[in-house]
Amino acid sequence: MAVYFDNAATTPVSDGVKEAFISALSLYGNPSSLHGAGSAARNAMEQARHTLASLAGCKEEEFYFTASGTEANNTAIFGIMARKAKQCRRVVLTDSEHPSVTECVRALEKNGARVVLIPTKGGAVDMGTLEKALSKKTALVCVMAVNNETGALYDLKGVRSLIDKTGCGAHLHCDAVQAFMKTPGTKRLLRSADTVALSAHKLHAPRGIGALIVKNGVSLPPYLYGGGQERGMRSGTENVAGAVAFATAASEYTEEKLATVSAVRNRIIDNLQKAGNVGFNIPAEHIEGILNISLYGIKSETALNCLSTEGIYISASSACSARKGVSSVLTAYGLEREGLLSALRIGISPYNTVEEADALCDALIRARERYGRI
Repeated sequence: MAVYFDNAATTPVSDGVKEAFISALSLYGNPSSLHGAGSAARNAMEQARHTLASLAGCKEEEFYFTASGTEANNTAIFGIMARKAKQCRRVVLTDSEHPSVTECVRALEKNGARVVLIPTKGGAVDMGTLEKALSKKTALVCVMAVNNETGALYDLKGVRSLIDKTGCGAHLHCDAVQAFMKTPGTKRLLRSADTVALSAHKLHAPRGIGALIVKNGVSLPPYLYGGGQERGMRSGTENVAGAVAFATAASEYTEEKLATVSAVRNRIIDNLQKAGNVGFNIPAEHIEGILNISLYGIKSETALNCLSTEGIYISASSACSARKGVSSVLTAYGLEREGLLSALRIGISPYNTVEEADALCDALIRARERYGRI
């Protein structure tokens, strides 16, 4: 049986979510149809929206379903800049955002936007640099809630305070894909942003369903045109089963589940500390579900290949940037060459066990003993 610790990339669908998803597949009606089958599908969709909005701390009318977190980020970033392009063209973002944010900003830059990067050395937003970057020319600020490679929990409340203090009127967008339901105080965290991107497949739900929260008073143009679904924001026949699965998965992420994640994480750290010659790339403020280490003495790729042959799966960086070479996020974090070359990301789920933690650590040490060269 596989030992899966790549849960920051994606997660296996839980039994409860699978059951809810399969059951919802029987709701074959189009939610826009006026007959009974359509009403049943629409009711399930709206119940899912109600559940998720309550968990996210927003109003139901502020919660829009999308096909992914990437789509949600694109919708917010391009939408805000389309609204503000005539007044201001500056975009401020951290130097460790997800590619679904950075690639949007890169496209905007090619079309004339001025881009300012804010350092996140050590896993914290450089508030001094951010404050200097905020002015009436600043249209958009992008700060993720949790970094997908280091697990750093960024100070969104502090970012919001600076935006308000300067009076620049900038829009704050937050990629909260790695944060939603994975840290205490999710609701308080997300209230700081004007728009928020979410995704279901980080919570043991299927891929293909995400969400965008748009605070009342924020105006965004439609991203997809057509039948006017999602109150005109995102046309396309709704993914009812995906929405139901998303709501079920989020509801399953209880404090007890988070405690399990902490226990498994602590077991991994204890084991690797005993092994020695391991760097722990842990920000002061972080979530428990992402643990970044440098297994000194063996290259990341070599370690991954060794573990994979044993059916044990972790990663070296974000799955969305794994084929692009050395991680820019870890460089921004401040790792030196040896730490970068041996960096590994362990994504911990509530369904992992301490026995799996032991198996992972034993395999890592065996790999270094057999194939270590740096």
